[in-house]
Amino acid sequence: MSKVKANVVLRSNPREYFEDYLLLLNGLLKLTITEIKVLAAFLEYDSNICASKKSRKIIAETLKMKNVAVLNNYIKSLKDKGCIYIDQVGLYRYNSIVSPPDNVSSIEFILSNSNDRSDI
Repeated sequence: MSKVKANVVLRSNPREYFEDYLLLLNGLLKLTITEIKVLAAFLEYDSNICASKKSRKIIAETLKMKNVAVLNNYIKSLKDKGCIYIDQVGLYRYNSIVSPPDNVSSIEFILSNSNDRSDI
């Protein structure tokens, strides 16, 4: 099996870094540009807990949304798409794929034929 490599430089500003990271994964995530911006803003604000009451107000203002209710629609969409989930305590958390580990230097995608599932 052959490998294809591509080098991508992520921007260094925290929010732009998260946006670039999410854009690289977007073939899997299927997010809209606004959903990427919302998720990146939440990741920048707090990389452990997503969509707290305090963060919603701040993120809605930062992204120049009309009000928090508009942002809540995007939070629901991110939950429906599996990017965030509600834990046992009732807090929104990030799915591990959307929250990049510190100092990530590469991402490897393993492609397989749907008929060949032997190494999964």
